[in-house]
Amino acid sequence: MRSLMLRLVGFTGAPILSALAPFIILPVISRIVGDQGWANFSAGQSIGILGMVGVLFGWGILGPVRVARSESASERAVILHESLRSRLILAAVVIPLAGIVAAAVSGPAYRVESIAVAVAMTASGLTPAWFCIGQGDARGLMIFDALPKLAASLIALPLIAFWGAILAYPALLLALCLPAYAIHAWLNAHSRLREERQTPAFRRIIRMLAPTAAIDATGNAYGSTSIPIATAGLSAGDASAFASADRAYRIGTLLVVAVGNALQAWVLDRSAADSRARQRFALIAHGALGALGGIAIALLGPWATALVFGPKVAADPVPCVFFGIAFFCISMATPLIRNLLIPADRARVVFVATITAAVVGLTIMLVGSFLGAAAVIAMGVAASEFAALAVLAWPAFATYRRGTPRADEITPAAAPPAM
Repeated sequence: MRSLMLRLVGFTGAPILSALAPFIILPVISRIVGDQGWANFSAGQSIGILGMVGVLFGWGILGPVRVARSESASERAVILHESLRSRLILAAVVIPLAGIVAAAVSGPAYRVESIAVAVAMTASGLTPAWFCIGQGDARGLMIFDALPKLAASLIALPLIAFWGAILAYPALLLALCLPAYAIHAWLNAHSRLREERQTPAFRRIIRMLAPTAAIDATGNAYGSTSIPIATAGLSAGDASAFASADRAYRIGTLLVVAVGNALQAWVLDRSAADSRARQRFALIAHGALGALGGIAIALLGPWATALVFGPKVAADPVPCVFFGIAFFCISMATPLIRNLLIPADRARVVFVATITAAVVGLTIMLVGSFLGAAAVIAMGVAASEFAALAVLAWPAFATYRRGTPRADEITPAAAPPAM
């Protein structure tokens, strides 16, 4: 239990710092750009998240378990080198595309800043965070992912607060994060890659990643499009209030990711004799987190967003309730995917769940945008996460009853890695 607590502390520390970074900078930005620019800036962030998913192209799902199953530093270097080749090629296409989409979606207020943040966040698809998670390297996760983001926020803070230089934030994200990613790549890929170990061709890497990338992309199709949809269909004031609710929800989900990251390797540990008990612990932990976080978002969301982002862009109560429901559902779905279905070679179930969620959620969100109703768009977010959980629940329960295979009993070709 002591090792588990240390793992939780290590793997929650970095995401909490990542969550702290926007809390430092976004309240200042929201007050400077006002309700006219806040929705645009938030839309740029959401487009950047979609762009990041495009650059990662499944490595956030495929990478951690491949690294965890590797047996040597040389093998891990090959995996990282494969990812760098594919992600750099994809980044050359996706980064300009993210800027173009952000320009098309954003209104005139702070459009350049919205484009810049979309580009900067898309570039974060080059992060080595997934590699550090697979290694169980909480220190590397902190040094090469969390600290550069935190430093960018701290340095940009006075520049924005005193001079209104919003562009300083995305510029510093690029200036500090990209060198950190490069240093990690040099230490863990280039300097360790032996000449006799050759990485496969780009086409082969993409074919290998395609199934997990499809799951990731479909999930983010309904998970990160709510703000652009709201920006397109709502008034500036309503869109900004919706963006605040969504922003609080997205920051909260970092805790879900942190707990999932911390527990995944522990639950799937090949030497564990009590694997079913570990599965139960993960389910209970995510259930408690989902319930507490969902209630907090539903009840405290309007007050918290008014305090953090300013009363002019404070979230409305009804959308916060729907975001609280969504938070509970996504927290519960996380261990079902990461610890049960994907390790048991049930990626098709996960894909069906994400397709169902995307169809249900996007349909309701688009209707809400057409009606100009922020509450209906938020209902779409909740409906998408509930639909995914409903599809996943029974197959995951059946997998739990049968017992999931240990990591060393699953060949990499037979089972995609956990999300």
